[in-house]
Amino acid sequence: MRREAFTLVELMMVVAILAILGAVSFVVYRHYFRAAFEVDPVQVLLSAKLAEEEYYADNGRYACQIEDLSGFNDGSADNKYYLNQDKDPRRRFYVEVSDCPDNGTTGYTLHVKNETTDPQWQIEWELSCNATASLGACKPVQTKGTSIFRSLF
Repeated sequence: MRREAFTLVELMMVVAILAILGAVSFVVYRHYFRAAFEVDPVQVLLSAKLAEEEYYADNGRYACQIEDLSGFNDGSADNKYYLNQDKDPRRRFYVEVSDCPDNGTTGYTLHVKNETTDPQWQIEWELSCNATASLGACKPVQTKGTSIFRSLF
């Protein structure tokens, strides 16, 4: 006897396999999508660190306003440089100089944050450095949020 069609059991097996693959791929996609938000903040912190060191070499002190740094002046005086103008506050990141002891003569602290109020999506990175730190000692550290990049630095 010759079969010309699939049985109901065979079709249900295919649907079940596709549902499992779809569920797994959705979880993996969501993980990488969320981790992608955190790539730019790390790079911006490293760029701002270099700009702070250039400012220190030129002026003998660190900048206490982000607008004083080369490449971070957006024309405002609010000590915030926005990385993007996304409508979603989860993806709207800014960098700021949050701590500048002794008017910038001893060190600085940079923060990159997003503007969300939802604690599930809050992401914050910090980089603190001072004039006596050894080369390579000042590294970005994530202080809020989760990331696969936490162990990278």
